Amino acid sequence: MSYSHSSRRKPVRKQTARGNRKVGKKRTAGSARRGQSRLRLGRESLSATRTGTRLILSLLFAASMGAGALLWTPIEERLGLWLHDDLPLLESMAIQGNRRLSFAQIAETTGIERGTPLAAIDAPAIAERLTREAWIREADVLRLPPSTLLIRVQEREPRAVLIPLQASSRPARLVDASGHVFPATPSDPGLPRLIGGESLASHQDHRVLVEALALFERLREPRFADLWAGEDPLAVHLPAQNDSEGWMLRGSVDVLLGRRDLTARIDRLAQLIRSEQILDALGGERVLIDLRFANQAVLRRGIPSRTRKRLDS
Repeated sequence: MSYSHSSRRKPVRKQTARGNRKVGKKRTAGSARRGQSRLRLGRESLSATRTGTRLILSLLFAASMGAGALLWTPIEERLGLWLHDDLPLLESMAIQGNRRLSFAQIAETTGIERGTPLAAIDAPAIAERLTREAWIREADVLRLPPSTLLIRVQEREPRAVLIPLQASSRPARLVDASGHVFPATPSDPGLPRLIGGESLASHQDHRVLVEALALFERLREPRFADLWAGEDPLAVHLPAQNDSEGWMLRGSVDVLLGRRDLTARIDRLAQLIRSEQILDALGGERVLIDLRFANQAVLRRGIPSRTRKRLDS
């Protein structure tokens, strides 16, 4: 005999655990208010945290800007702010960068004597005074307490000597890489010779001289070696105003290039000076090659009239 026994189970309310709080439980008004209070407190804490972070970042930014401004301020000015007018007298002078000019020449150009109050020395004015010297391109002057004046100079590097067409018109001058003309005695006999330019002012940059230096550099290429083979050193004559001859070269032969299409004419010259026809035409006499005409070269004997007087002297 079998029996079946079934018992009714009490229904259980389904609950879902989320953390330590049970979902599904009815919330009372008090718990709702406490939740809103906690939410407000969290927002206020977050806002306070963000405000504090912004303040810290602002302070750091201001500090970095102040440090940058301090670093950009010249050392001399910072020392002046700290020491005011209590700087002692000048006892020594240090000069850097000079090769052609002596220490005594630069010191004399400054016009500053030993015993001058360091606070009374106008560094920018001295730097400007130094740059008026023909050989000095740039100059920096710095007062170094307690009693030193530091001078750094950058001297000009001559790239050519500018020789006047008429020897009696003015003495030769020097030219640097920027086409700047400055009066100085040429000491290097191997400098390229630029002829003319009497009207070019000293202590100024001139574009025509930059072009002349570039032309001279091209003529140094091996294919123009025959131009350097003669007894006369190679010279570049600057184009004269209102003169159709333009640029002229004088070396083992004389060459008229004109004013335009210099690249094509120089390439044509390289072919001509290697040809036997030109070498045979020399015959111990000077030959002038006129390249001013398109696609042709004209050979003449002698040299242009405008240069004869200067070159024969």
